[in-house]
Amino acid sequence: SLTGTANTMRIVCISDTHSMHRQIQVPDGDLLIHAGDSLGVGTLDELEDLDQWFSELPHTNKILIAGNHDWCFQDEPAEARELVR
Repeated sequence: SLTGTANTMRIVCISDTHSMHRQIQVPDGDLLIHAGDSLGVGTLDELEDLDQWFSELPHTNKILIAGNHDWCFQDEPAEARELVR
């Protein structure tokens, strides 16, 4: 179900959290997009924490886009994809 009025979708877009995602307030919505630079130094441990936080948010649909600081997607792509639900 959509959070807005009939035939509307609320899209929430964030970026550049650099592993400080737990310090921000994310508005409710139907779709959450993290548009890159979600990690600090780009480790799999940081990605695991981000994925856990992502799973705790109420948005029905979520999109994670890797940015230039999210090195594990480039250096360890298979492992990074396995961590993201």
